[in-house]
Amino acid sequence: MGYDLVAGVDEVGRGSLAGPLVAAAVILDRKKLLIERIDDSKKISPAEREGLFEKIKDSCISWSVAEISPEEIDKNKITKANIMAFDMAATGLKVKPDIIISDFINISSDMLTSSSKTGFIPILEGDQRSISIAAASIMAKVTRDRMMKKMALLFPEYGFDHNMGYGTREHLLSIKKYGPTSVHRMSFKGVKDFRDGPFVE
Repeated sequence: MGYDLVAGVDEVGRGSLAGPLVAAAVILDRKKLLIERIDDSKKISPAEREGLFEKIKDSCISWSVAEISPEEIDKNKITKANIMAFDMAATGLKVKPDIIISDFINISSDMLTSSSKTGFIPILEGDQRSISIAAASIMAKVTRDRMMKKMALLFPEYGFDHNMGYGTREHLLSIKKYGPTSVHRMSFKGVKDFRDGPFVE
């Protein structure tokens, strides 16, 4: 379509019960696209993602990450939080893109301040069809996983180092037994039923 500087944007943690929602924006360098194995972050092993994270960071034109806290997610609801994360990640780029593309989300460019003078195109299965979106997916996933592993040191009972805050059976049983923590999303099913119980700081 004639665009040169393409910013791929994607988010991680939308369905998690704990931790932030993290979005990343990446402008890849067309002259340095020989990075092997870039794909949807869910299809790549943690070790591969870590390696690709460093390669993308070192070879891209610009990259940015943004996080939305559990408190902000509870306050704004997940769809608005998603839009906020996309917007913050795109705005954080040090180089202005010609176009912003993302995995499909039902928003328009007028919802994003960062794209007010830049086009925005949501793409169905974008993290599988676009190398730019897949790169953003990897940057967001690695960033968030590192955050959750740090949270696991503070709250070892919940298994954040391996469930990354998602609603596994082990995690749900921990919430039921110990109550939610300060990093849980109190409005989410699986958490809100126990928000009046023990609260772990």
